[in-house]
Amino acid sequence: MKIAIMSDFHLGFSVGKLTEDSFENAKTALEMARDCDVIIIAGDIFDSRSPKTSVWGKALKVLSIPLLWEGKGVSLVSCDKELKKISRRTLSKTPVLAVHGNHERRAKGQINAVEALENAGLLIHLHCNKIVLEKDEVRVAVHGMSSVPETLAKDVLEAWNPVPEEGCFNILVLHQNIDPYVYSPIEPPSLSLSSLPKGFDVIVDGHVHSTIQEKLGETTFLIPGSTIITQLEKKEAGSQKGFYKLYVERGEMKLEFIPIPSRRFFYEEVVVDNGMEKVEKKIEEILSQKFEKKPLIRIKIIGKETLSLIHI
Repeated sequence: MKIAIMSDFHLGFSVGKLTEDSFENAKTALEMARDCDVIIIAGDIFDSRSPKTSVWGKALKVLSIPLLWEGKGVSLVSCDKELKKISRRTLSKTPVLAVHGNHERRAKGQINAVEALENAGLLIHLHCNKIVLEKDEVRVAVHGMSSVPETLAKDVLEAWNPVPEEGCFNILVLHQNIDPYVYSPIEPPSLSLSSLPKGFDVIVDGHVHSTIQEKLGETTFLIPGSTIITQLEKKEAGSQKGFYKLYVERGEMKLEFIPIPSRRFFYEEVVVDNGMEKVEKKIEEILSQKFEKKPLIRIKIIGKETLSLIHI
């Protein structure tokens, strides 16, 4: 079985003139996953908890792409939540499984955007749920816990207590800060790598926008990163956006990072004394290169006062 693992589309994110980038990058990632049997999205499909209708219109067009493909022969073995009839539509094509992220989290009793996508038959939303799928005698169990406030994450995960399914390749999907991988220090994590459940073959975490892969004993810990730059921070400069393809055969797995073509981002620090000549020279130097799309440039100007300049 071949599984695409992606995260953090942030559909609707916009800075300056870059209103289409989030949709174009998500579309590219999904189209490049056409050969996969299952698609997992680890949260923050949308950038806003209440997307505008213009964002919904473009998002539905992008997220319906897997429904246009021929069925992959993946069958449902079991699911510990009652699936809506329309949710089964994605199972007949390329199953899309998703958790919601912190950008989609809503107050208790209100439906969030990912639940709405499930109601439209575009994906299956997991929150403290497990689904088991099979193809060619290979069974994969996907356990998902959607985003919760960071202070509650450890308690919610322990109360749910996901246990690997016997006879399956087991994937746990989260969307949280997990120490030492912290997206924002504003919300300190209650989860750490050492407190994650044992026995899973792969643990996937969204939320963090950089790509990370490491081994925790027999478990592979994986952060696919975002498909678009949103923070405009130094650590994002030069980072490659993309997703993972996970190949699962009987008792064996292989991971491959798939880069997607996306707008380049440059972060530079320039020390100035008088005038902006050095800044202009740095911008000209970058723009002298060839790009498919105009690059995004952020320059930190260091002098008597520290300023930040964004050039698109």
